[in-house]
Amino acid sequence: MSEPKQTGPLVDWQAVRTDYEDGNDSLEEICRRYSITRSGIAWRVRQQLWSPRRSQPEAQRPLIIKRMFRLLERQIKQLEENMTETGEKEVAVLGKLASTLEKLIDIDKAESPPKPPAQRKDMQELRNKLAQRIAQLKGI
Repeated sequence: MSEPKQTGPLVDWQAVRTDYEDGNDSLEEICRRYSITRSGIAWRVRQQLWSPRRSQPEAQRPLIIKRMFRLLERQIKQLEENMTETGEKEVAVLGKLASTLEKLIDIDKAESPPKPPAQRKDMQELRNKLAQRIAQLKGI
């Protein structure tokens, strides 16, 4: 892939790169400031492997887990569609997917708030008896 044609004054691409990677300005502002197009920036980002913009929000664990679940689901569907015979490769991939799913479930459980313990039947009966006794004592 060749470099896009330059039509106009020379551009200080190092300054563009610095502004792009800092992430303080929007792409529109950068394009306007240097009289360049978004596609010109996109080409440089891909070809010169510029760092991602810092303005991207930090990844949050619940979102990562959801994305991993979706990715896992997509991979399983793809395996189901492409599997004509059960070969060793498919079995190995499914084994890795299963262990990944297990780890994700463990992480998800660790992240979720603890559930209140379920009341046992005898505890509920004891509470009912206490409530009845308190009601009797109030009636006296």
